[in-house]
Amino acid sequence: MKLIKFIMNVVVFTGGNGNANLIKHLKGLSYVNLSLLINGYDDGLSTGVIRSANQGMLGPSDYRKNFTYILDDFTDYNRNLKKLFEHRLSEEETRVLLHDPDELIKNLIQEHYALDRRSENFITRYFEFGSQKLLNFTHNFSILNGFSVGNIIIGGIYAETNDFNLALYLLTTQFELTAKIINISTADDSKLVAFDGDGNFLANEADIVNYEGNKPLSEFYLLPLDELNALDKQGNYNKEEIERISKIPSVSKEALKALKEADLIIFGSGTQFSSLLPSYRICKNAILKSKAQKVLIVNNNYDNDIRNIQFDEFTRKILQEIDQTKIDFFDSIIVDTDSVIKPLKEIPNLTTADVADPTGKHDGQKLWTWINRSLDIKSGEVPVLISFAKNTEEFIKDYYHNEMESLNSDPTRVIKFYQTGEKEASSYTLHLDASGKVSLYEIDAWIRIMQLNQLDAVIGSRFESRRQLINSFKHSIVESNLIYLFALITSYWVSLIYFIRFWRIMPDPLSGIYLIKSKHDIPYKNLSYFLKKINRKKNFEFVSLPISYRTFKKVKILTKIKNVIVNLLGLYV
Repeated sequence: MKLIKFIMNVVVFTGGNGNANLIKHLKGLSYVNLSLLINGYDDGLSTGVIRSANQGMLGPSDYRKNFTYILDDFTDYNRNLKKLFEHRLSEEETRVLLHDPDELIKNLIQEHYALDRRSENFITRYFEFGSQKLLNFTHNFSILNGFSVGNIIIGGIYAETNDFNLALYLLTTQFELTAKIINISTADDSKLVAFDGDGNFLANEADIVNYEGNKPLSEFYLLPLDELNALDKQGNYNKEEIERISKIPSVSKEALKALKEADLIIFGSGTQFSSLLPSYRICKNAILKSKAQKVLIVNNNYDNDIRNIQFDEFTRKILQEIDQTKIDFFDSIIVDTDSVIKPLKEIPNLTTADVADPTGKHDGQKLWTWINRSLDIKSGEVPVLISFAKNTEEFIKDYYHNEMESLNSDPTRVIKFYQTGEKEASSYTLHLDASGKVSLYEIDAWIRIMQLNQLDAVIGSRFESRRQLINSFKHSIVESNLIYLFALITSYWVSLIYFIRFWRIMPDPLSGIYLIKSKHDIPYKNLSYFLKKINRKKNFEFVSLPISYRTFKKVKILTKIKNVIVNLLGLYV
């Protein structure tokens, strides 16, 4: 039996803004273990000043932005922390910074962004460190005006550790983030340079991002800081000269681990030449060794560095960084229906769909839906047979019936739900023997997880979901706190009795929500019978996965207690 704490390991190559909505959606999914792979070659505006003030440091801006995306916002303290990290200093605040950074951060926290004591101590400490390093470098008001508070804090952590990856680790562990923020390189002080389509040399990342030409850039290089400083900034260099002094930094052990363990690698949208292509070059070998499925997300719009680029060249530049020539290297390529970067011919594994929000940016939920659909599209229809227990209340069945009709009416869906008698053969059977309702949409993800991990069955558990616990206490599901706590305590006793019976640890085994591959052909007489059957099968692998679960007031608590007792006794009879 497998016990999997993190179910689907998803790695996203990203920059600062291009995948924000997808990341915000993924970080909220209980079955996703999310890792964000980012490079730090940004050196424009305040980021460039921070890097100069902290020699050897990488640019913190993209890490700061992703930090705010994945920080839980269930509390006022966390919401204030996000705002504080994104806060830019006003003219008056910049004057205070110049003579008393300690007073500035205390005023910001006390008057605008109240934090819990632990966070306040952490932020105050490293803002003071970062400010001291910054003011040792410059007191120029125009340079410091508008500085990001979050960048100063990250600079302060680096000033203490002198190790950028360690600084990231301290930041992420301090605030218990729901995803990992990983720098792709190690011992790296590189600066990014490039050549435009006419062969002109662009001496820094800021010039790349703000490039105004009509052609996409042609090449980029990573230069060690000392080599870049030795260049004549007004010099007219050619590619051969720059390539000779360029290097490929070593990939970090954190990035290697994430890619090795990945089930799915997403090559995100964003600024290609600064945010993404350098990451692919550095991680090339780890990408090629990975057995994960690979999905490419095509930009919806041009960025300055890829203005007027065609689809073939867009994909070629990415494939070139990982020594590939065939586009079917990607298991799926997602292009929005209104994207300006579209193929002119049929492409293997291409999915064109509406994945944008009203502003033209990627919609996180739509994008994730189409990623999963596109990966399953080769299999054709995946029928799921829903089997209701005999004692299931009719009003619960009605809720499922309406949802089944809604999901099945979508012609783009591969997964279809049927009730007993509607379909002769099915790929999966979903047994429902519970006094509440789960979202059938979540079953899509379960099927994906079973495919990735070669599982035979899944047992649903709302008690493994931290979000379920918080929502329960906020009355987002219709049961009292007292009933939920009673159910939670009961589930631990049930798990103990289940362990004594089968010598297997399984959270919430009597949930009554089971997805099983139909090929096993295990009849469902009742809950206890089913559990005994699957526990007796050799080489049968199943896990308990978190799931959102909605209970109903119509079901009496005494009835629920009776069912638990009967099912527990049934495990021993």
